[in-house]
Amino acid sequence: MKIESILIPERTNCGMAAASKKKVLEQIASLVTESLPQIDNEELFQNLIARERLGTTALGNGIAIPHCRLSDCDDMICALVQLQEAVDFGAYDQIPVKIIFLLIVPETEIEDHLQTLSMLARRLESDDYRTALLNATSDIDLYQAALQEPEL
Repeated sequence: MKIESILIPERTNCGMAAASKKKVLEQIASLVTESLPQIDNEELFQNLIARERLGTTALGNGIAIPHCRLSDCDDMICALVQLQEAVDFGAYDQIPVKIIFLLIVPETEIEDHLQTLSMLARRLESDDYRTALLNATSDIDLYQAALQEPEL
């Protein structure tokens, strides 16, 4: 799966200001529902909060991949955010999160969900890939950085 099949520039935000994990998730839910009004903003936000209660979605190295399933979602959806200031997501390495890939999956998808999480995690293992995301200075720069194939 290629990132451009699930991520569009309208769901990419460089320099989002948020002071807490809850506020980040609330703002990302709004970012998604602005481009997809068929998705209920409050339902998405509550599902993201519920998923975080099960355990952190922080991978380490300042990266998190919050994810959830939604009944009114027909296709896998991704959003990408670079935060102005890093936020504590309870990462095991204690590094606050600055880059967030949000993944929303239809309730019926299981295998694609796991494959997409794996693909994102592999990409984010690359120091160069993470650096490109962190160094982006605009929404389109961040989107373009996300599309680059990292050297693994």
